[in-house]
Amino acid sequence: MGKRQEAALLTRKKLIIAAEKLISERGFENVTIQDIAAQAGVAVGTFYTYFKRKEDVVGEITQSNFSEMERRTIESNDNVYEKLTFFLSESMNYIAETGLKIAQQWFSSVVDRTEDGTIKLNYDLKVISDILRQGIASGELKADMPVDDIAFWIVSEYYGICTLWCMLDGSVDPTEKLRVFCKTRIRPMLSENAVR
Repeated sequence: MGKRQEAALLTRKKLIIAAEKLISERGFENVTIQDIAAQAGVAVGTFYTYFKRKEDVVGEITQSNFSEMERRTIESNDNVYEKLTFFLSESMNYIAETGLKIAQQWFSSVVDRTEDGTIKLNYDLKVISDILRQGIASGELKADMPVDDIAFWIVSEYYGICTLWCMLDGSVDPTEKLRVFCKTRIRPMLSENAVR
């Protein structure tokens, strides 16, 4: 990699770090592109070299964190239930810690920009499907388990919890609702599909 490419990666990383810091301190609505550029020590035009809009930086921050959660999940020696619970719980904790306003903004932009939502949805479906397929490969789950259908069902419930948290303006605890869902729905579903 040349010096120019290294400098470009460093600038992009500075913008992401600046955005994450400012948004966590002030909230998404109270941070402007000008604020992010100033915090990163670059011109506003430089921001637009790397991102089209402020929401794109949030997507980049989120994707990086979810990729790390996925890696830790897939590489663990836990059973399928523990892997699913870990990934779903860690990602829900991250969403809750990032804040209601950012989650509401993300859901709003997903509705307005189907492409962004489809990318995230497909990513989540793939991670859950991969965990289930790992369970089949290890002999923990039945080979004929309908992986894609079950992954869709799990992700639908997960998104439902997130959506209701946003719609109810944070009056429910999404991490607690997810914990109950994992215990009362995912565990029995996996037991039904376990190799005996």
